[in-house]
Amino acid sequence: MPRRQLVHTVIDLVVAFRTVVEALDDGGVQHVVVGSTAAAAWGVARTTRDIDLVATMSATDVARFLAAIEHTDLYVPEDDARRAAGGGSFNVLHTRSGGKVDVFVAPPEDAFTRSRMERRVRMEVLGVPAWVATPEDVVLAKLRWRLESRSTVQWRDCAEIAATQPLDEEYLWSWADTLGVRSDLTDLLEQTRTATRREHGNPTGDGG
Repeated sequence: MPRRQLVHTVIDLVVAFRTVVEALDDGGVQHVVVGSTAAAAWGVARTTRDIDLVATMSATDVARFLAAIEHTDLYVPEDDARRAAGGGSFNVLHTRSGGKVDVFVAPPEDAFTRSRMERRVRMEVLGVPAWVATPEDVVLAKLRWRLESRSTVQWRDCAEIAATQPLDEEYLWSWADTLGVRSDLTDLLEQTRTATRREHGNPTGDGG
């Protein structure tokens, strides 16, 4: 992609993201940035044309959101958005660049979503003040996502976060069985410990 086009694409993605976040905030909708954008916020070197959000939205929330962005440069397939209320997903597209915000609507009874919302952190994403999932919740969600795909990209993201962020292991283990990620979490933390020992010149970890 030519540099000028790339710059405009990033700017348009920021505009789309800011518009979505402001509409959700103004509507009182709980939401949190997840996926590769959240991973990047915690130090993972990733670029993306998409931003993923998890939100809890009722039919009324969706209707209010659609009204809020009606006279903008954003396009939302309205039928998809209305069907997503209470559980589902829809896309918010910037009409010029194709930059995209994916909104995943979680059922209000989903315990992991509630936990992510309670623990989310306010920080800037692409210069936009936003709620971002904690490093632990990013890792757990990515491990769950790769259960079927076995994605190396998702694993690399988790490894980079584990290597650079002081993770709350007690919290990670508290969700391991519920999310079905105990085996992968074990491997991830052991890999991180091994890398740390090598970095400090003690590959066996025996203290000798």
